[in-house]
Amino acid sequence: MKQFLYSLLFFLPIIAGAQTKPHPGGAVLAGKIIDAETKQPVSAATIVVLRKDSSTAAQIISAADGNFTLKNLPEALVTLKITVVGYKTYTRTIAVVNGAPQNTGIIKLSPVATQMQEVAVVAHKPVFKTEVDKKVFDVTQSLASKGGTAQDAMRQVPTLNVDASGNITLRNGTPTILLDGKQTSLTLNQIPADQIQSIEVMPNPSAKYDAQGNHGIINIVLKRNRKPGLNGSVTGVGSTLGESYVFANMNVYKHKWNFTLNMMQHEHRSVSNTTTTLNDLTDNTTTIQHGHTVQIGPFQNFHAGVDYNADKFNTFSLNGNVGFGYHPTGGTQTTDFLEKGGTLDSTGSRTSYDANNFVFTHSAFDYAHTFIKPSEKLTAGAYLETYHGKDHGDYNMTYLDKSGSPLGSPYPQDFSGFGNAHNLTLQSDYTDPLLNGNAKLEAGVKTIVHGSRSYLDFQDGLAQGFVLDTNASYNYSYNDNTYAAYTSFNEKLGKFSYQAGLRFERYTYAGHLLDENKNFGYDMNGLYPSVYLTEKFDDDNDLHLNFSRRVNRPQWWQITPETNYTNPQNPQVGNPDIRPEKTNLVELAYNTQLSNIGVNTTLYLKNTLDPMMAYNKPLSNDTLLSTYENGNYSNTYGAEIIFRVPIVKWWNATTNFNFYQTDINADNLSQGLSNSGFGWFAKLNSDMKLFNMYSLQLTGSYSAGNVVAQGKILPSGGMDAAIKRDFLSHNAGTLILSLSDVFNTQRSRIDTYSDGVFFQDAITKPETRVLKLSFTYSFGKELSGERHKDKTTSESNG
Repeated sequence: MKQFLYSLLFFLPIIAGAQTKPHPGGAVLAGKIIDAETKQPVSAATIVVLRKDSSTAAQIISAADGNFTLKNLPEALVTLKITVVGYKTYTRTIAVVNGAPQNTGIIKLSPVATQMQEVAVVAHKPVFKTEVDKKVFDVTQSLASKGGTAQDAMRQVPTLNVDASGNITLRNGTPTILLDGKQTSLTLNQIPADQIQSIEVMPNPSAKYDAQGNHGIINIVLKRNRKPGLNGSVTGVGSTLGESYVFANMNVYKHKWNFTLNMMQHEHRSVSNTTTTLNDLTDNTTTIQHGHTVQIGPFQNFHAGVDYNADKFNTFSLNGNVGFGYHPTGGTQTTDFLEKGGTLDSTGSRTSYDANNFVFTHSAFDYAHTFIKPSEKLTAGAYLETYHGKDHGDYNMTYLDKSGSPLGSPYPQDFSGFGNAHNLTLQSDYTDPLLNGNAKLEAGVKTIVHGSRSYLDFQDGLAQGFVLDTNASYNYSYNDNTYAAYTSFNEKLGKFSYQAGLRFERYTYAGHLLDENKNFGYDMNGLYPSVYLTEKFDDDNDLHLNFSRRVNRPQWWQITPETNYTNPQNPQVGNPDIRPEKTNLVELAYNTQLSNIGVNTTLYLKNTLDPMMAYNKPLSNDTLLSTYENGNYSNTYGAEIIFRVPIVKWWNATTNFNFYQTDINADNLSQGLSNSGFGWFAKLNSDMKLFNMYSLQLTGSYSAGNVVAQGKILPSGGMDAAIKRDFLSHNAGTLILSLSDVFNTQRSRIDTYSDGVFFQDAITKPETRVLKLSFTYSFGKELSGERHKDKTTSESNG
């Protein structure tokens, strides 16, 4: 199977290349439609060719990528007319002749200031678009995320919930996060928000995407330079948390070449406080822990890339990243052991220090080939990521009796180790428009080869000196590989359209405990279908019915049977017998326009078999062991509503609500272990233009909590605010003042319990109320003679 996928990957360009010869025929007119401001494709636009007597000679609807092709046109002077809700009508006179197909080039439609198109949230510039299998949010207009990271940008996206610890959920689940459609080892705090163009949210992904992740996919799309000449920007940020950022971007686009250079310098600082209370219900004792951690240190990321537009059919891209980081973390933890009745028995005091050095690299090669037929395209790419890190630190534990006197000598512990990983991805995709642009066939293959090695030695300080702690030390490696192929077909039949796809994946996981010479793992084959049905009643109303099947495979920390003793009262261990969970997703969505208010309503069902879940087992009256197990099933039924409201000319708002019922059955783990509960989530994004000089943005969110197998997550919410002022010539300077978590209410809290056995309440409160000041200076210079030539080439190949 592996050899077949490799062969198909590299022979697809040859097979498709045979189709580059033009087809004979009559007069043909093709082109592409984009938004004049966002440069994004405009789909579902009506393109009409009118004769001199105003009668219709031909008519078609633009595809999802904005392309269109009109055939069998009369050889004459005709009028091209393009209309779509939310944009000004476009007209143009064209002389059509037989022979080679004619191309209109890029046609830019200007948004109507007093109208909202079907998918726009802000009247003057759309920031929210719905497509067949995803919602696309333009985050370039998000003020609160300026000078921040991808995590800050995620907080501004409707439908996404980001808690106080930075954990992201989509419809009450943790989604898979991609960077430009690919897996990445970068964390969200290592991706500058200023480099992000849009965030694509896919609660129900199609067969084109990896089957891994049954809680949807979030794809971060980075900006691509499309301006001829020299362009760039420099941003500096400071915050009351003690963090600072510097972002520098530069692009040079001349002739057929596009060079990009980006740099990020981040002086990191984060502070977190935790309180955990464990009640043992069998003997009525209590254990209370208070923790405080501070992480600091620099992080640098350098990126360089080059695009070469060899001709109008072929584009080659080469990109590379290298990043360095040093993040020392210091912490204290106090544990009070209370007897029955709440009297103090003893106290444990622990200090910790952890210094982590790391370097990562990312290299990518992409090839894109377009054909004479509009929208026909072949892409191929190879991507390699590497990670190398070293770790060292120490713990020091002291126990005191109820009077505060030491119980024995302090217990010191040192540790040191390293980790490395690599991730190689090979991918090729082909798109062929059929039936005069009313249908499209997509197919592709993908191979992911991933390996990781981790080693950490713990030395216990005893009377005879430091001695290796074999229970806490670990030395393991694992490899997981994915081999995939997919095909998808969609077609428009009048106002009805459908898309059906099927993905095949073979997955293998092999883990190795190197010191114990033990192996564990599994392999599986799977078929993952997806179906999307759409009925477009008119320009303002459409109905969607979607289905997909997904899989969620255990991560290394869920499967590796090594115990982590970082918290002595709550050790954690993986489960080598855990199985992947399989999920069926169904959505029924209705989009409508009520006057100038856009409404998107979705009913959804998520059925999961063998759900993986955190499971806690008491080891003693003051210690819980956390591991992972499979339950029987879980079901989530929900309704999500998004309102896009232009309140007045200078004020727009987007509000979304998510209501859901969750039912969990895990009585295979413990008799009667089932849980059910109703939860909801709300978010408001408000954008205001004040005095024609200032932009004010407010973002508020609230989660009413939800259930897990052994407990519940408690409510939390907060509000962010930001104000922007442009100045200098041509608004080259931008100053943004933002305040996150205005009321200092964001926190994470979870209650875990087992009837008659234990009850644990865990609260995490990071420093979330942070004032940031960001200044950006943008510059640009058009290089002589490059505007029309290079801009057209870039957009045609984009």
